[in-house]
Amino acid sequence: MAHARIQNALSKHHYNFLKKVGEGSFGAAILCQHDSEKERDTKAIVKMIDISRASKQEKDDALKESKVLASLKHPYIVRYRESFHEDGWLCIVMDYCEGGDLAGKIKSARSSAKIFPQDQVVRWFTQAILALKYIHDLHILHRDLKSGNFFLSKSGNIKMGDFGIAKVLECTAACAQTQIGTPYYLSPEICQGKNYAWSSDIWSMGCILYEMCARKVPFDAPDLKSLIHRITKEQAPEIPSDYGVGVRNLGKELLDRDPNKRPPAAEILKRPVIQEMVRRMLDEVKGDEEGEKPAPPAPPPPDGGAPAAAVAGPYGSFAGKYSKNELVEYYSETHSEWLPATVTASNDDGRVQLNVKPGVWISLEIQGAKVRPRHTGAATPATAAPAPPAAANGGKPPAGGSSPASKPRAPSEKRDLQRQASRDAVGVRDNSPRRGPSQDRGRGRTPQGRAASPFGAAGMPSARGNSRGRG
Repeated sequence: MAHARIQNALSKHHYNFLKKVGEGSFGAAILCQHDSEKERDTKAIVKMIDISRASKQEKDDALKESKVLASLKHPYIVRYRESFHEDGWLCIVMDYCEGGDLAGKIKSARSSAKIFPQDQVVRWFTQAILALKYIHDLHILHRDLKSGNFFLSKSGNIKMGDFGIAKVLECTAACAQTQIGTPYYLSPEICQGKNYAWSSDIWSMGCILYEMCARKVPFDAPDLKSLIHRITKEQAPEIPSDYGVGVRNLGKELLDRDPNKRPPAAEILKRPVIQEMVRRMLDEVKGDEEGEKPAPPAPPPPDGGAPAAAVAGPYGSFAGKYSKNELVEYYSETHSEWLPATVTASNDDGRVQLNVKPGVWISLEIQGAKVRPRHTGAATPATAAPAPPAAANGGKPPAGGSSPASKPRAPSEKRDLQRQASRDAVGVRDNSPRRGPSQDRGRGRTPQGRAASPFGAAGMPSARGNSRGRG
């Protein structure tokens, strides 16, 4: 494709071409920056799909449906900003995820002969299933779930992206080789030429779960014909024994050749191994909110020393000096008490991670108010829970406990979305059909044949998706 043609289409909508980050048989992904975002140095990905040979109706349908996708709001879905049609291109603008994609992480782990810890696999998988349940509840099928279409934020959270756009390409095994490459993630029923349904997305998630654990796809072959034979005829491999029985059993369920036996996203979220992670994620969201509340008062440090002037708070003299595996106590607003904890990581600027708040970097200011050394004879968590007072820094919220490389604390809207997603999963309601509708060429129809609106009473059109986005 002509470089000048791409730049011209982007510049008409005030996007500056930075570099091409990917290319497929019918489009490209371009890293761009909008004129209005130069001062903030914010970037975006523009997915450009060549629809120059599509009919006018197909172009209009694809643009309409991309706008429906742009309205999706979920913490684990890449945010779509806008879409436009220019010079034969359908351009879809979405947030840039600086952590790369999951496929790259898996490739790196395979090259270094390392495995992902079970907690990390389950966390990523849970976030992905929360996103999948969200779109399935809206009667939207993804149609191109694979590790290359999940992206990582700076904080390490996974986000679903690259939805297929309907009526641009057919989603069948017959076109899979030319349109999407070797179909490692296609379900047996799609390989047999049947219509795409909810259970096909579930099969793809089973492939991704296996790939995270084994660092390779579950089915591979030197050519398309052999691969389809393996997917449709051979027994799915089991997840390695490095992982617990809950994860291994879940892998078997998702890769069941009978689509009617695969659990829908809502059922997956009820599995104990997933429910535990959902509750932990919900606690972390609460923990992030605690960081914005006034810190509690605390007894003087056990050695009677005074806080260092450099860091405010009763434990400021200890802030930034903790080492990995050191035993400490952390004051939890949720429990209104001091909890025994262990330092699991520390970095050069003194921030730490604790086992009671996995994945969260705790700033020096929060350490000064809410983290203290654990000494023999110190007050136990049950007896040392003070009543929450005014903040040690004059009533202002302490600085967020994020990684130095991460962005400032997420706005309240994002935390509300994260909290709601987790709460929905804890008290999960299954709004998606257990047996996938035929989708009538992907038109989002229910088994009764009624067109299902993804936004309920809002009456917005259903997102149809018979195409595949570039991976």
